[in-house]
Amino acid sequence: MPLHTKYQVRKLEDIVGNDKIVKSLASVLDREEDKPHSFLFTGPSGCGKSTFAEIVKDELQCHKADFFLFNSSIDRGINIIRDIQNSTPYLPSVGDVKFYLLEEAHQLTTQAQEAILEIIHKPPSHVFFALCTTEPEKLKITLKRRCHKYEVEPLKRGELLKLLTRVLKAEGIEDYPKEILSKIVSASGGSAGISLNLLDTVIDIADDKEALETIEATTISETAVSDVAQSIMNGDAWSTFSKKVRGLKGDAESLRRAFASYFGKVMIGSDKEARAALMMEVIEPFMDNTTTMYSGRAGLDYSLTFAWFAVQSGD
Repeated sequence: MPLHTKYQVRKLEDIVGNDKIVKSLASVLDREEDKPHSFLFTGPSGCGKSTFAEIVKDELQCHKADFFLFNSSIDRGINIIRDIQNSTPYLPSVGDVKFYLLEEAHQLTTQAQEAILEIIHKPPSHVFFALCTTEPEKLKITLKRRCHKYEVEPLKRGELLKLLTRVLKAEGIEDYPKEILSKIVSASGGSAGISLNLLDTVIDIADDKEALETIEATTISETAVSDVAQSIMNGDAWSTFSKKVRGLKGDAESLRRAFASYFGKVMIGSDKEARAALMMEVIEPFMDNTTTMYSGRAGLDYSLTFAWFAVQSGD
């Protein structure tokens, strides 16, 4: 069983980092009455938003038969919200609680957000909601106001080391090379899931050099992402740009997110703001490869190429 699955956190007390959120949730979920019925978890990809939401579900003792998960990048229209509205009046199949989790909630349409407002504002006593999003600014203010809001932060270096050490100890490994752990932490971007995936990749490799090379090979180079992004924004020649794109390493989904993150940072107070904004418009539709005719690496190549031509033409 993969380490990130085997050691998936199930209880608040087992969470590493985000101590204030842990304390707040423990407090509100311990209430005999007046528990909040809607929770909003925000933060970057991989920081643990969904983990917190599912722990809330478990703390409320929601049975799996009454747990409903929606990916709002796919189920994003008003019809899915109407389905939810129609189902909430019915009592749970098992136990006392129904729990609805909406991932990527910022991708709900305006109509869908308006439709869900009423049910979130006055839900039946047995109904609870959790919304998770990387882009809370795209949610209606009135929707955010009706939720208990929690901003989940990526784990700090020391917190990731604590997590990895705890998992290694559980696996019966007491003395693991510090250099490899340091490399994993640096490559994880504060994500517990990514760090455990990387550890799982190299935990059985006896040669330290080979383990480090394996981590390097499976990690996206920030320098390479920056180089390609700068090539677009600087208007480099096609021959230069295409070589840089072909040299990119990493899976398409991780690369898409890396580019979106880079352009998002550039847009803050940069003289290249307009071009960065254009890049975001081009990259964003390809963030979820299940909703586009272009998928995988081909989708990424297409979006980057289209971005380059858009900048060249000045559109």
